[in-house]
Amino acid sequence: MVVDPADQVGSRSALDEPTRSPGGRWLTSWTLGHFAFFMVMFGAAQVVLPRQAESISPDHKETVVSVVTLVAALVTIVVNVLVGAYSDRTLAGRGRRQIWVFLGAVVTIVGLVFQGYQHTVVGMVVIWALVQVGLSSISAALTAALPDEVPVTERARASSLWGIASAAGPLIGIALVSTLFAGVVSAYLALAVLTVFMAFPFALWTRGVPLRPEQRPVTSFRAIVAGTLAPLRFPDFAWAWTGRFFIQLSNALAQVYLWFFLRDRVGVDPDLWTLYLALLYTGGAVGAAIPAGRISDRTGRRKALVVVSSVLQGVAAVFYIFWPDLWAAMIGSLLLGIGFGCYAAVDQALITQVLPRAEDRGKDLGVINVANNLPYVFAGALGGATLSLFGRDDLGYPVLYTLSLVTAVLAALTVQPIKSVR
Repeated sequence: MVVDPADQVGSRSALDEPTRSPGGRWLTSWTLGHFAFFMVMFGAAQVVLPRQAESISPDHKETVVSVVTLVAALVTIVVNVLVGAYSDRTLAGRGRRQIWVFLGAVVTIVGLVFQGYQHTVVGMVVIWALVQVGLSSISAALTAALPDEVPVTERARASSLWGIASAAGPLIGIALVSTLFAGVVSAYLALAVLTVFMAFPFALWTRGVPLRPEQRPVTSFRAIVAGTLAPLRFPDFAWAWTGRFFIQLSNALAQVYLWFFLRDRVGVDPDLWTLYLALLYTGGAVGAAIPAGRISDRTGRRKALVVVSSVLQGVAAVFYIFWPDLWAAMIGSLLLGIGFGCYAAVDQALITQVLPRAEDRGKDLGVINVANNLPYVFAGALGGATLSLFGRDDLGYPVLYTLSLVTAVLAALTVQPIKSVR
């Protein structure tokens, strides 16, 4: 029988492993919250930020995007860990995670409204960093809610919904800002409005199992900082972190400079074709995520599917390396979507099974989220340096996508030493 988490408050602790499904409303709201995150992140990062950078500094637009991405990623790393840790310690009656999704949505909306009115590089950097504070709060709280409320035997299927959001969210954002809202200001405002409808349902309409005061971990900032690296002393967690880092670095290298690749190397309208390639990517991810999740939950085997999905993502980079034309870009985007959709469903479930302590789920998943976002620091820096050193017309993009291939293979290798998950 499907039971709302609110009905379980008296029957289990917030630190216990859940044994009952949280229900359709919870899963729907949880998925919509992830839509908010991915829709804003990629809709802005792949289209609106490059467009805004070109209007502010047309001769140095790649450098501007690189700096904006670098600062945002650094902010995201810090916020993910802190919000994860403080949500672990939250005693709210509705549950530990809901209030942080609400606050994150409010900050995101305010930041997006102001972002469109920035006409300097400094303004772009500062306000986009504020947006990342909000988005990271949403992401950290939602990620921590998964092991709080979803049984182990259902996590890959639930994670497949995250995989769908990670593919379709960017598509919605890119479609909106590429077609209906072509202006910088209007694009940011549209993303802000959609954040209201996507993020607030989880914050306002769901309940988690509240943390009891006697279960609350040590709350000092010093203790939180000191405990940030603690989970990496557990080998399985460390290997899972490393694999997530490499697969996200591979994905970031493939996508962060896609807009410029389409314009400079392929020679097509980058707004239009970023949208078309996002459609293919989404179709591949959605088509792969749910079957992969079901197979993983039914068999209990996670690692083999992680390897397959990592290799597929690497193969996608091969098409960008050797055939810089539209057909190759379309095949590459489809393969990238299939690989990432499968990976998103299975690896997210795998990670929840290697968490060292129930008391620190949010903080430890915040550390995992560092592996989601730190690659964008490297991708922005590596991409900008690669294109500057090798040029946009010669070796630059082949070298960039070779790095994407290599890091995907490393992701496949690093999952093998994990012992506690099949």
